[in-house]
Amino acid sequence: MRWLTFFCILFCISLFQSALINWINIGVAMPDLYFPLVVFYSFLTDFRRNTVANWFAGLSKDLFSEGHLGINSIFFVAVGFLLWSIRSVLYRGHLVTQIIITFIFSVMYNILCAAHTALSFHSLNFSSTLWIIFISSLYTAMIVPILFWIFSKFQPTQRLFLNQ
Repeated sequence: MRWLTFFCILFCISLFQSALINWINIGVAMPDLYFPLVVFYSFLTDFRRNTVANWFAGLSKDLFSEGHLGINSIFFVAVGFLLWSIRSVLYRGHLVTQIIITFIFSVMYNILCAAHTALSFHSLNFSSTLWIIFISSLYTAMIVPILFWIFSKFQPTQRLFLNQ
């Protein structure tokens, strides 16, 4: 794994996510570019590199978002470990697998964030929140093919989707 390239990709995602995300919003749907990165590295690397890459991705999201510091890091490492653990049973080279995994990961994250918001502020419109979660997660999953293609160009490896 090329760490300099990883940090350049992470910097670009952080910059785009925090400053330029309004350019690709579709209505209320806003994609989260960190999720495909976590899924990509969970499929790509060994346990140690997966944990470090996902921790840095979560830390970056924590630093550039308004949430509590550490929540994204813990969640990204946990999901990365889960994906790394079951990657031998997944057909990781297929585009549909990548889209479905990213969609599920995004829905889980957004539901946990909505639950945290509901508990913290005691207000949440249930039906509109579920709709926004679904639309944003679907939009995030639909941009996975483009992001995986970009990531694979910058992080080439012959072991990308081999069963190990």
